[in-house]
Amino acid sequence: MIIAIGINHLFWAVTDWHLRDSGAYWEAAMRLRDGQPLFPPITNVEASDVYRYSPWFAWLWVPLTYLPRGVVGVAWSAVLIGASVAAILPLWRRQAWVAVVFFFPILIGISATGNVHPVLIAALVLGVERRSGPAWIAVAASLKAVPILFVVTYLGRRQWVRAALTVAITGVLVAPMLLYDLSDYVTTPGGAPLLIAWPPVYVAVVVIGMLASLRLAQSRWGWLASATTVSLALPRFFLYDVTYLMVGAPGDRPASAATSRSARSIE
Repeated sequence: MIIAIGINHLFWAVTDWHLRDSGAYWEAAMRLRDGQPLFPPITNVEASDVYRYSPWFAWLWVPLTYLPRGVVGVAWSAVLIGASVAAILPLWRRQAWVAVVFFFPILIGISATGNVHPVLIAALVLGVERRSGPAWIAVAASLKAVPILFVVTYLGRRQWVRAALTVAITGVLVAPMLLYDLSDYVTTPGGAPLLIAWPPVYVAVVVIGMLASLRLAQSRWGWLASATTVSLALPRFFLYDVTYLMVGAPGDRPASAATSRSARSIE
């Protein structure tokens, strides 16, 4: 089944590398250039050009709109493929071949749509244990909200400064949304809801996941617990969202001695 899923995603990527999701970033940047609303009225919440992210990401794309769109598409594709490779390297080095065969084709598949997701996964996989971990979680949270739940692992480890930094940086990255008219901001999950379609179940699962993350934070399963909670808490769930589990997979990555010393030094 894993091999079949991988072949399917690679086939999609090779035969239909369309980068439609990146259209949301490009069009948002063009609206900023033209002085139009960043979050305009939307007739179809399922459209791939709906912009749901913090303004800083659209600002980042504004200079790119002065280049030929085809050139930007090629460069962005290279970034996404590079991020997919970088994200899978820790699993490759551990010879976790089943995980590699499962996750890598999914990342390539979502890269074909132009979605920023592989970049966020690479940043989280490679960054959460580093001194810069709070910044990487904050970046992911500012674009897709729910990754802020990774902060629970810091709380469970009593890494108060790292947790506070994560929340503070997220706030700084999200705050510019208040400069824009949010009356048309899309909040509905559309046709891809997960547990949020059943609010009592959603709240219960997220709370249980956070408690489990706190309980397991200091074990080798700490990041996997938070990653599972993030995946279940997503309002919109697609198959590629299972790659959040890569942050904790294969569940044998305790904090390194260097990281532990760094964490203690900033606490």
